[in-house]
Amino acid sequence: MILVKEITPNQFYLLYSIHQGTSSLNINIHQEIRALLSKDMITELDGVYSITTLGLKTLEEIESYFKVQKKKVNIAIMGDDFGAMLIKYNELFPKMKLPSGKLARAAIKNLETNFKWFFENFYYNWDVVLKATAAYVDEYERNNFNYMRTSMYFIKKQEQDKTITSDLADYCAMIESGGDLNTEHYFTTKAV
Repeated sequence: MILVKEITPNQFYLLYSIHQGTSSLNINIHQEIRALLSKDMITELDGVYSITTLGLKTLEEIESYFKVQKKKVNIAIMGDDFGAMLIKYNELFPKMKLPSGKLARAAIKNLETNFKWFFENFYYNWDVVLKATAAYVDEYERNNFNYMRTSMYFIKKQEQDKTITSDLADYCAMIESGGDLNTEHYFTTKAV
């Protein structure tokens, strides 16, 4: 895409830096400025550089390419309907604050990031994920949601010692192995 627009990666970097108002490091700025000026992508007034309409359009087109690629990567990792699945997953959690004070449901973008990590590291499908999540929520509902993780931290949580855990992976393994997730006691005695 950069080659189609006939700018180098360094020129794109400088254009982006000018647009963001940040400095460009580790490139020959003067050489790149001359090139961008000759292509009418930037202008200079009293030593201050600003982006022209053509430069802004070029910057937006190149950035949009990266966004499309990110979506393609997410589809490849999480499936074609991952957006609908994220919503379905999140709706399994109660629409409330947990006793910890955190909201049970996380923002969809946070879930997208954590699920990308999850599907890169574990090989479960959405059916297993949704069954495991439903079992988890049912289990904690019986205990008034005490100590329950949020929808985001259920997928992936970095502990204080920097290890990363996934309760979702544990519950998925239990579902796939046919294990019993019912924590209710079968025999009870009544104290008199």
